[in-house]
Amino acid sequence: MALSFVGLHAMAQVKDYAVTPDFDSADYSQYHSFMTKPYAMVGQTLYLQNVNTELLNYFFVGQIGPHEKQDKSGVTYYKLTRMSEQQLNTLAGKWFVVVDYVADQFSYNRVYNAVDEMKDYSKMRRPFMKLLIGNTTDTVFYEYQNFYNQYHCPFIPMSYYNAAKNEYPHETYAFDDLNLITYDTNANYAIVPDQLIGQKLTLPVVTDATYERLFNGTRLYNYSDDSRKYSFTDYPLAKAKQLAGKTFVVKDIAFDAESLTNVYLKLVQNGSRDTIYYKYPTKAQRDVFPFVIESFYAKIKKEYKNKEFTVRGDKYPLTVIDLRRKRPLTLHQGDIFKCLDVVVKDGKYQMLMRNEKGRKFYMPEDYALGDMLSFGDYLSTEKIEKYRDTYPTFYKAICQKELIKGMSMDMVEQSWGKPERAVKTNFDGSDQQWFYMGNIYVIFKNNVLHRVAMIPVEMR
Repeated sequence: MALSFVGLHAMAQVKDYAVTPDFDSADYSQYHSFMTKPYAMVGQTLYLQNVNTELLNYFFVGQIGPHEKQDKSGVTYYKLTRMSEQQLNTLAGKWFVVVDYVADQFSYNRVYNAVDEMKDYSKMRRPFMKLLIGNTTDTVFYEYQNFYNQYHCPFIPMSYYNAAKNEYPHETYAFDDLNLITYDTNANYAIVPDQLIGQKLTLPVVTDATYERLFNGTRLYNYSDDSRKYSFTDYPLAKAKQLAGKTFVVKDIAFDAESLTNVYLKLVQNGSRDTIYYKYPTKAQRDVFPFVIESFYAKIKKEYKNKEFTVRGDKYPLTVIDLRRKRPLTLHQGDIFKCLDVVVKDGKYQMLMRNEKGRKFYMPEDYALGDMLSFGDYLSTEKIEKYRDTYPTFYKAICQKELIKGMSMDMVEQSWGKPERAVKTNFDGSDQQWFYMGNIYVIFKNNVLHRVAMIPVEMR
């Protein structure tokens, strides 16, 4: 497997860039946390799709600053000035290589405080990335450390692009389908919270976990770097209990002046002037997100309503309540039900289902509101019915979410769902590999399943 990865990167690498990308693609989706890790991007090749006026605050030009005669620290600092809008516009569609992390005059002055406080300045963060433009000798400087960049990283690491697409983009908009920082209603949670601005959110119930994230906020204007900093106080419990079932519009996002890593949604209730601030959960906490995003709700209704589903196998037994008889109803492998509606019930998305005999029940989703919606543990689409009589062995395996050698690509997709990524390759005689769950890959030969393997720990 190692040989195939080397071959793919070698074909994708542009000759002008000698640095081989080795950045872990999984880090790119974690709130862009790599932007706050000192020196994490040295040697990386970055691509800047487009620019906007907001970036004028973070792109700089400059050169090494002169030291005073009495300065014996040996620390290099740069005298930087903000880039003009005309200069910034020329960067759209450019490639960059991260040469180093550097300090400006302000952060350079901290060396004296570091000496007084007995700190090792060499281990302190330099807030600017020094970027080499393409295969030129020109450099620009990007302020990566500001909290804004945790949610607004403008770059795509080329190693991430290689991992997902196995090629460098050939022109400015080559990776439109890979835009991770645009919320597109594919989930009831947005990795980048400011993409929810303008969205309508409904709060079905108010739990203790929800109440702990509700606040009143006061805007602070004594900050020059960002006017969206707030001071927050606890939201009254009596008012919080009245929010159940209410719909809100996300007007903006706000930041806690005391902890800049905390982000809040600024919510305004329909027909009311009351403003509520909700402390947005990190990706690891997404299961506590209590809201229903209306655009996502409308999308899944359209996707599931009036479609038929097949119940999966014995490995996923499920007993539901017959709505008419009010008694348990056991679902069996191969049973077919039609989705009549999608509702929010008991803190979950649930499908109202009916079989040919008119028996109705609610089928809950596999996960909580904050996660990607899935009914896949218990249901499969009606597409697998074509295999029931012609390929009974494969049909049963699909029902039980298993893979068997000889399956077609469609059968694998019906069993395990769409892969996280697909790679065309000629390694080991295979013509394609599908990756699941980060470290499991399915190898196809002549478009037929050949074997399933796992990437070794040392290669992940």
